[in-house]
Amino acid sequence: MPFDPSAVKAVTFDAAHTLFHPHPSVGEIYREVMGNHGLDYAATDLEAGFRRAFSQVGKDTAILDGEQRERSYWEAVVKESIRDLSPRPTDFPTLFEDLWHTFAEGKRWRPADKALETLETLRRREFTIALLTNWDARVHQVLRETGFAQVFDRVFVSSEIGSEKPDPPIFLHAARELGRQPTEILHVGDSLQHDVAGAIAAGWQVLRMHTEKGSAEDSYESIGSFEELGALLR
Repeated sequence: MPFDPSAVKAVTFDAAHTLFHPHPSVGEIYREVMGNHGLDYAATDLEAGFRRAFSQVGKDTAILDGEQRERSYWEAVVKESIRDLSPRPTDFPTLFEDLWHTFAEGKRWRPADKALETLETLRRREFTIALLTNWDARVHQVLRETGFAQVFDRVFVSSEIGSEKPDPPIFLHAARELGRQPTEILHVGDSLQHDVAGAIAAGWQVLRMHTEKGSAEDSYESIGSFEELGALLR
């Protein structure tokens, strides 16, 4: 569906890697926390291990409780991230608990440039603003501590809803709660699989937040900044 800004009444946003980016990086945060546990790993090795793990580890759909499934998933990601590093942690459960809680802190996330200002501008223009994220309950703390909590009319969190992008139920739930037709909702996110494909399948409009535009895969509309988004929606 061609992007039609004149039809948009509500805008939903992905969280990680769209609104927020790990600060200064996942590898640096891992290095700091693991250093407190006597593990002297290089941030570059941790970053490479995380990227590998993030692309390989899947979520255990047999775990029905959303929050428990997220904890299990991220525990597997951390284990895979340090699989080839030594020495091994002597108390992995405590290490993981520290990592789990540190990524709930607002200081570990840097908002994208002009993101907050753009969302505030869109609200003044009377767009409904919502978060639509494959995160867990920790996102609420991140929103509060980064100053974003007050700009969202609704917050849709996959672990609380019981469905995650790109699956249709989470988009259907959000559309119903927002009281909008699919073509009146614009979703903004970075992931081709979760954000772009999911929104298109739901009949929503979509813009990919993507700084490297012009590739062969760009058969969809994309933007490179929040300022660009603010200029499109009037």
